[in-house]
This record gives sequence, structure tokens and C-alpha cells, in this order.
Amino acid sequence: MEAAMPPENKGYGNLYAQVAYYASLGLVLPAAAGAGYGIGWLLDGYFHTAPVVALVMTGLGAVGGFVELLALLKRAEQRQSRDV
Repeated sequence: MEAAMPPENKGYGNLYAQVAYYASLGLVLPAAAGAGYGIGWLLDGYFHTAPVVALVMTGLGAVGGFVELLALLKRAEQRQSRDV
């Protein structure tokens, strides 16, 4: 049998989940750019191309992170409008 939440705590679980979700959005863009830089740095070491590939991959990672950020926000907006 499932235990009922006390009335004063009802709905706070959803609030904390939303706060965690939106707080994590700030990490999407820098993480993608950092991952792009890391991959570019490894490829630069392999191909001996100085910082060229690292810069290109950092840019591609930032663009990919921005696209992912927009997709996450769109999903959140759809979820919010469905819940209302």
C-alpha cells in the first residue's frame, strides 16, 4: 500500500524536480563546448595540427549544446502546457 503525503508537503516533490531540471540547463552549453574542446585537443595531438581542430570542435560543441538547450526548453514548455 502506498503511503500518502502529508497535505503540507503535497506537490513539493514536483517543485524540487523542476528546480533541479532548470538548474541543470546551465550545464548543457558549457559541457558540450568542453567535450568538443577535449575531442579537438585529442585530434590535434593525433594529427599535429596545433589548436585548429580544438577551436573548430569547441565551436561545433557550443552549437550542439545550444541546439540541445533549445530542445530541452521546448520539451519543458510542452510538458508544462500539458500539465496545466
